This record gives sequence, C-alpha cells and structure tokens, in this order.
Amino acid sequence: MNTKHLYDSADGLVLKSLRGAVALNPGVLLHEPSKTVYINPSLSSPKHTHNHKRRQVAVISGGGSGHEPAHAGYTGRGMLSAAVAGEVFASPSARQILKALELASRASASAGTCPGKGTREGEGEREGAEDNTEEGASTLDVLAIINNYTGDILNFGLAIEKARAALPGVRIARVVVADDVSLLPQNRHTNTGTSTTTNAPTKLVGPRGLAANILVCKLLGALAESGASLDVVHALGNAVVRNLRSVGVGLEHCHVPGREREREQGVLGARECEVGLGLHNEPGVRRREIGAPGELVGEMVGMLLRAGAGAWAEEDERRLVDDCRAGVVLFINNLGGMSQLEMGAVVDDALRQFAVHGIRPKRVYCAAYMTSLNAPGFSISILNITGTMRAFRATVGREVGVGTDISIEDLLDAPTDAYAWVGARTNWSAQEESPTEDAAATLSRATNSDDGVQGAVPSDTGPIPPADQRNRNTAVHGAIRAACRRVIDVHAQLTEFDTIVGDGDCGDTFKAGASAIMNALDNGPLAGQTDIAAVVYGIAEILEDAMGGTIGALLAIFFHALAVSLSTNRTVGGQLLVGHGGAEELVPWGKALQDAKNTLSRYTPAEVGDRTIIDALGPFCTYMAQTKTQSTHVGPGPGDGNEYENKTERKEGQPGNERSLAIFAEAVRQARMGAERTRGMTAHLGRAAYVGVGSSSSTSAAASALDLPPDPGAWGICAVLEGLLDGIKSELRG
Repeated sequence: MNTKHLYDSADGLVLKSLRGAVALNPGVLLHEPSKTVYINPSLSSPKHTHNHKRRQVAVISGGGSGHEPAHAGYTGRGMLSAAVAGEVFASPSARQILKALELASRASASAGTCPGKGTREGEGEREGAEDNTEEGASTLDVLAIINNYTGDILNFGLAIEKARAALPGVRIARVVVADDVSLLPQNRHTNTGTSTTTNAPTKLVGPRGLAANILVCKLLGALAESGASLDVVHALGNAVVRNLRSVGVGLEHCHVPGREREREQGVLGARECEVGLGLHNEPGVRRREIGAPGELVGEMVGMLLRAGAGAWAEEDERRLVDDCRAGVVLFINNLGGMSQLEMGAVVDDALRQFAVHGIRPKRVYCAAYMTSLNAPGFSISILNITGTMRAFRATVGREVGVGTDISIEDLLDAPTDAYAWVGARTNWSAQEESPTEDAAATLSRATNSDDGVQGAVPSDTGPIPPADQRNRNTAVHGAIRAACRRVIDVHAQLTEFDTIVGDGDCGDTFKAGASAIMNALDNGPLAGQTDIAAVVYGIAEILEDAMGGTIGALLAIFFHALAVSLSTNRTVGGQLLVGHGGAEELVPWGKALQDAKNTLSRYTPAEVGDRTIIDALGPFCTYMAQTKTQSTHVGPGPGDGNEYENKTERKEGQPGNERSLAIFAEAVRQARMGAERTRGMTAHLGRAAYVGVGSSSSTSAAASALDLPPDPGAWGICAVLEGLLDGIKSELRG
C-alpha cells in the first residue's frame, strides 16, 4: 500500500480540490459552504443546446470525496447540473444536498430566459406547463442519482424531504445505482482453487454502487438536455440501473491522506488481489492469486454474465447473453492507481473475453471515471442496451413520441461540457457566452453566501437569564464538554475497530463531531444558549455538518427529533439530570428519547442485533422511557431478567437529581452492555455488512466472526453517554 502523499492531511483538501475542478471548467461555479459545483446559470440559454429545446429537468449527483473526478468533473451541460461533495469517504450532509437541489433547480432554469436574469425566491414550474417562466423566473424539476450506500441514501432522502417543502412547485425524483454484482449469491463460488469466499450482503443493504454511476449521469444528463420531462428521465433512469452490472478488483487497498497505515489484515499479499473490493476498501467476495491477467479478466466477465437483472432478481443467463449480443456498452474504470499502459491491455483482454461469448460492445469506454483515491485496481461494467430499452418502453413506450426517439448510443454520443467525461463522441460547436458584469457580480454575492447551510440554532436575544438558570446552563455545558472529551479520548480505538470492519473513518467522524460541538460551546451558536431544547437542536445542526456519512445523518435525525420532543412536551413530567437548588426542573427525557428513537426508526431498518449504533442507543432510550424518576430501586433494567420496582412517591431523603442520576447511570450501563454484545456479531446494515466471516490463511484471524471487535458506532455512542454521565456527576458534586 502506498501511504506517501503530497498533501499528508485531509483537512481542507476537499475544498481545495473542488476549487481546482472549477478552474478547469469556466461553465461551472462553486458554492463553497455546501461544497456544491453547479452550472453557471448565465451560460444555459437555448443558444448553447444542440437541439434548441428548453430543459425541464436538472440532474444532480454526489457523494463522499476521494472518487475524483466524480462528481464535480461531470458537472456541465449534457451531464450534471450540480454535484455535491462530502468529506473523504463520507456522504455529504442533508443540508449540503438541500443546497445542491436548490442550486440545480434554479441555476439551469434560465435555459428559457435571457442570460443575466435572476430567479425569484419560491417560484417554480407547474407540472405539465409548456413554459415555466414568469417574468424571467423559472425552476426545473430535479432528478438525483444516488449510489447505494447507507449514508448517501439517508442524507439524500432527508434532503429530498426537506426540499419538497422548501422548493414548492419543484418535483424531485431519485434513481439509486446498485451495480456491484460481485457479492450476489451466484458469484460467491468459482472453480479457481486459489480463491477464498466471504459472505454476501443481506438484502437490507443490497449491492453497492460502483463506477457505472457515471454512465447513468451521462445518459440521464443527455436526456434531460434534450428537453425530456421528469417522468421520462426518471423512467429511463430506472430502466438503466436495472440493467447495469459491475465487478471490481483491487491489487491493494487505497490509503486516505493523514490516516495511519492499515492493520495487517487489510494488506494484500505481493501476488494477491481482491475480487469485489469496494470503493472504500470494503472487503470483496474473495482473495486470489493475480495469476494470468486474461484469466482474471475472464473470471470478472463471467461474473457479469451470471448476474441477474437488477439488485436481487434472477434472470436466465442465456437471455442475458443474447441481449448483450444485440447491444451492450463496455465501461472500464481505473480506480486511480493503475498505469494507462496496463489499462489499455485490460480493455484488450476484456474485449477478447466478451468475444468468446459472441458479444461485441456497441460502445467502449476506459478512464479513471470514479476512483478510490490511489487504489491500484479497476472495475468492469456493462450496460445491457436491449434490456434497458425493453424495460423503458414497458413503462412509457406507449406514450406518443416517447421511446421511439430515444437511443442509448445517441445519448452517450451527445455533447457535454463536463470536462472529465472521456469517450468518443460527436463534436459540438455551440458558441460560448460569458455572463455580463452585473450578472457575474450578482452570482458572486449569491454563491459565496452561507445561506442554506448555516446553523438554525435560535439566538439568545432576550434578557439576561436569572442566576439559577445560568447555573443550570453552565452545568449542561460542562456535561456536554465531558462527553466530547471522552469521544476524543477513544478516537484511536474507534479507528482501530473500524479499520477491521469498515473503512476506518469512524474515529475521525466522531472526533470531528465532538470538536465542532466544543467549538460551538466556546464561541459559537451554543455559547449563549440556556434553553435545553435549543441546545439539543444546535447539536443536531452541528453534527449534520461536522460528521457527515451514515453516523452523522443518523445522529442528526435523532437529535433533531429529540429537540422537537423536548420543545413540545415541556409540561410533561420527567427526570432531572442537572439542576441547582431552586433551578431544578423536570425534563421529559424518557418520552423525548423514545420519540427520537421512534423517529430514527422511520429512516433506518436497524434494530438491536444488527450491529449498529442502535445496539447501544436502543437499550439506553428504552430504559430511560420505561423507568420513572420516583423508582425506589434502580438496578439491572429491562432485558436482564431482573425485576425492578416503581412507586409513586420519591424515597425519603433522596433528592430528585440523585434519583435521576441513578436512573441515567443504569441506562448508560444498558447501552454499554448492548455495545459489548456486538463483539463477534454479524452486521446486517452499513459497510460492515460486507465483511465476510469465512476466512482463510490469506486473511487475518481478526476478520473472523469470533474475533470481530465491537461495532465502532455503538462503541462511540457509549463513549458519549459515559462521558455525559461523568460530566453530570462532576457538575452535581461541584
């Protein structure tokens, strides 16, 4: 593994890279606060389109960074209207994506207007309207292309829900790319004697999204550029993703700048490769000797032709091969560390292997379309043209003029301004126009503002609170600081656990959230807050921005819901956790935590036993909800088989905070027990679901089920709760 980098830290690297990408394409702009690259609206008039038809749809995509040139390099007319980037291998937050949706719906909307005219707030296109302009203002419908990773699905989903309220008149649809067929059951076994087989993912997570995402961006972007409606673009998108299939192979794992070298179980042997290796170092289906390159490529081609249509459907192999003989696209992706010399040879071997099956691709593409940082490896993807058009026509083909004029080959050949799209296509001689000075100034003011991404924590503009309230505020802040310090203390341990079962970023993710909260307590939006619901809401906003990825999205949803419940149930009796003398106030923690847990359940199927943060968070919330402040005994809680007693009166001589503290301590113990139970547990959700428990001599014993560490996310939750408990004890004693 190559661990040497010019930029030896990921801090600030993503934004610098995006600035560089924008510098390569004068037709796009960068909204820095949301890390969104989008089409310059003043260059989107009909004069620039090859068919002079007004656009109705903006296509967006995005995801974690580290996959460049995806997706900023594919932003431009004929492909994406906007691309949003998270941190390295972490999905962008819902707030970032919401801003990308807004910019896409408005940035390209001037296709039907004169360059330089703006878009008024809140105006949108009515479904079925012939012209969506009104006094120079218009919006577009939006289609989002999402790779099938839990964090991307959650954050894009949350952003789309928010956008439907924030962007009236804008219809939004999504297409999920799940093209990785390497872990499907039919590809888990081969006749090669040197390979080792690992587990397939559960149906809860499904196949991963790989480089064929870029094919989807090209096809749907070109179709949107032609003036097609959202219904038509969406229908083609669904047909395409059902007929995509990809297989990757890695000669070695990638390395994230600034991260310590992987533990030995992640290192491949000198002549070893990993078939099915994920874009974020997720384990593949097996490790094998590299052997003859043609044989390796032949195995990958065989896996592609064995895979059924769609994520889990089965399809007769003969029909699939016959379809591919009639029309198929070959799409080969360099993961970032392969030489161009070798990639040319891979193309040749792939064509030879397909020829054995009588398949001659209609189009052939090869480039570093979606990388995995510096990973030496590649993926092979095919698009079944015949199956795609059959599925598309079954959906909308009966509509007049729809279906008969659409050609996959023509869409691939259609011109695009996206600088990173590599492939033979027709020339486009459209004239370029620059924005007027006034328009450029307006855009500069609009795009460099922090609107749409700043925190929404209410500011404390009222009178100075009484001394007892300030004391309680100090106690709350002290407890939160203790929780943050505990999280930072276990950073290395979380990273170690996640390196074994995931992509190694869990420690960095939790540390980023804790550091951001501490900064907000020092001199940010939380510094002057005295209302507990506002503090919790502020934490939710901070975590959404600072953490990113799956855990960031889950915790943002949880804390948002917790804040709402605390705010709306102020009159409900509850437990004390912090207070000073007359400042004691019953806070409905039990009900609020249960409400938050129920809200979270609407966005994730995770349950206790799935090896996720729910294994720790679930027991904690359940115990807090089921136990009253007035309990006369606090011991082992629900799930331990022991009885515990509740009575209606507080035991004589026990202050409310002591009773509440005992309850809270037991709830934290329940969380710790839940996290401990994840040791050796098979994951059913997230990237850890791809970790195989069937190991061989080529895989470290740490990868076996019995030696798997606790779930790093659940362990991180325990650190938060235990730190909070210690902080509360310290504040009460002080």
